[in-house]
Amino acid sequence: MKVLTNIRFAQTAGIAQNLKLFLSFVKKSKKGVLEVIGVNIVDQKEKRYKRIKNGNVTIISINMPIPNIKDVLNKVQHLEEVKREYAQVITAYREAIKKEKPDMVLVNGTYYMPWSLFLAADLESVPVVLHYHGLLTKETEEYPKKQRKLFRDMERSFDKSNLSYIFPSKMAKKMVEGQVFRHKIKKYFILPSPVPLYFFNNDGCGNKRNIGIISRWAKVKNIDFCKALAEYNSEKNGKFIINLITDLNPESRCYKDLSPKIKFWPPRSNKGLLGFYKNMGVMISPSNFETYGNVAKEALAAGVPAIVSHNMGVSETFKGLGLKTWIGDFSSIKKIYSKIEDVAGKGVEDGIRLTIKKLYSPEKIFNKMVDILIFAQENIK
Repeated sequence: MKVLTNIRFAQTAGIAQNLKLFLSFVKKSKKGVLEVIGVNIVDQKEKRYKRIKNGNVTIISINMPIPNIKDVLNKVQHLEEVKREYAQVITAYREAIKKEKPDMVLVNGTYYMPWSLFLAADLESVPVVLHYHGLLTKETEEYPKKQRKLFRDMERSFDKSNLSYIFPSKMAKKMVEGQVFRHKIKKYFILPSPVPLYFFNNDGCGNKRNIGIISRWAKVKNIDFCKALAEYNSEKNGKFIINLITDLNPESRCYKDLSPKIKFWPPRSNKGLLGFYKNMGVMISPSNFETYGNVAKEALAAGVPAIVSHNMGVSETFKGLGLKTWIGDFSSIKKIYSKIEDVAGKGVEDGIRLTIKKLYSPEKIFNKMVDILIFAQENIK
């Protein structure tokens, strides 16, 4: 079976890390079962096309000018106009599909680049499986009205009866059904994110005073809680040290205002997060909504307790692991602070870590992914 998919090599993006793990798995798997063509389109003025085949994985790198999505949305009124703006990107994906002749296209995400691949596959009449990672409608809630509508229309265009969908959690599926498509989805699979095995190479948590947070600086990630936590912790005479890995601009006023109360760290590779985890007494994930939230599960694998929002898909995993008490309501600073005091520095039981390793290893998750793709291809209508 030959599958073409969109990839990117960003150091810190969760989707990128998941795809890297998947490609590594495919390279090591039995030949003939699955062949993957990853298409990486990068915004560069100088056009370039490069194709490298390594066993059953082929990487196609395409450099070309890509319109800035914010500029596009500022000047258009309708989704059809957005399509025209990205016509060259769609054509590049179409040409890759024509040359490679995949049995299926796996679309990763719902943003404008995955959307462009989806449109290309539709034009070439190739079956599509959409792997949901984030909800575009939720991610853009704080955007201006016109932009919100265009992104909502973009996400709703993925609502096709001939598509199969992969969701990282039941919560994600329910949210798409309720707020995006507004109807039940028939052809779907639930597949949580894997935990790389290197996170298990740690004996436990570090300084119990260290609170760790890893998050994009976005409203949906509940950055307001991070600010409120910093203030509340200061009132408690700095009982904890708040450590935040984020993409907030160090030159911004917000960064400078919060620096005395929050220790900021720059983004790093997924593998580089192990060094961060093992120095923390507890990790917290306060997102207002997240389709999954693998940081918390990685922390558990590294032996560090984690407190997650009940609005995150990973909370389903926590319940399954018997960690319901580590799921919190982040609308209350006092309650979460008390929970942090209770669990910081206590580590994670070996039995829980072994269960995570057994159920969520890359091999386990990606074998399921292959089964899903084969099943979806065999049951196309």
